Amino acid sequence: MRFGFWPVLLLLLFAGCTSRESEDRHRAEPPKLLYYSVNSYKQTMQILDNMGYTQEKFKRGMREVPRVVITRISKRWKKYADKIPVETKKSIFLRLMASGALMANEEVLKERRRLLALTEELSKGPISRRESAWLRELALKYKVLKNRDDILTREKLQELVRRVDIVPPSIIVAQGAVESGWGTSRFAVEGNALFGQWSFSDKALKPKEQRSHLGNYGLATFKSPMDSIRSYLLNINTHPAYRDFRHLRSMMRAYGRPLYGTELIHTLEHYSERKGEYIEDLNKVIRANGLSWLDTARLKEGRPVVIQPDS
Repeated sequence: MRFGFWPVLLLLLFAGCTSRESEDRHRAEPPKLLYYSVNSYKQTMQILDNMGYTQEKFKRGMREVPRVVITRISKRWKKYADKIPVETKKSIFLRLMASGALMANEEVLKERRRLLALTEELSKGPISRRESAWLRELALKYKVLKNRDDILTREKLQELVRRVDIVPPSIIVAQGAVESGWGTSRFAVEGNALFGQWSFSDKALKPKEQRSHLGNYGLATFKSPMDSIRSYLLNINTHPAYRDFRHLRSMMRAYGRPLYGTELIHTLEHYSERKGEYIEDLNKVIRANGLSWLDTARLKEGRPVVIQPDS
């Protein structure tokens, strides 16, 4: 990718100018949602099966994955987890998690496409104030800029392009399974926390055996499992510990290679203190459950289905 006219770029990012095209092209009507209230895992499984999102099809691999969102992890899921057949429990978790992973990645890809389009426009001439403001907000979100007074230089814009990208769904699903105990951990049930992300907020869930030398830490909580996935993606795309992941992903993009989880997963060893053993556990989950096909799957068009467990 070429970057030109950088002195002009810096002026545009602060001053803005007349838009070439309206930002309306980036807007779309939100899809209508279809809600289901459920009071058992069997009802959830029936909804998935009726959508054609069956355990058997998932195992074989699907070209298109339905859009399914679950609003929270029910306390019943943990309470009765030991009484649910292992394959059934895993199948429900994997199907819901896979759909969530693909939808979260879709959101990131929309940001990436717009970012790439703007960098191309900037190499040719001015962009609008609104587009300049959006670009700066994105740079703040992905921690390329630390504050609003920072200058978005050529190097920082290139770093932003490296950061705004997807994580292979096979990795997202495998880490969600390992970190949350297939959605049955206390943190998953009480805080929709699927990835064990630390937080020093007063609202964080405190572990029963807190290591005092690490400070007053806890696990971040979320309004929904989907928010947990979004936060995980932002963490992978911004934290210094995952710089190697982002570098390798960028290299794969540059050579036009598909982003496969099995080729990227070894760069995430700093996610756990167990490092190599942790990566091997993730690889086992991917292999044992045949998750690699998710990295080339796409979302099915249509209305998202929202599953809302009763209290």
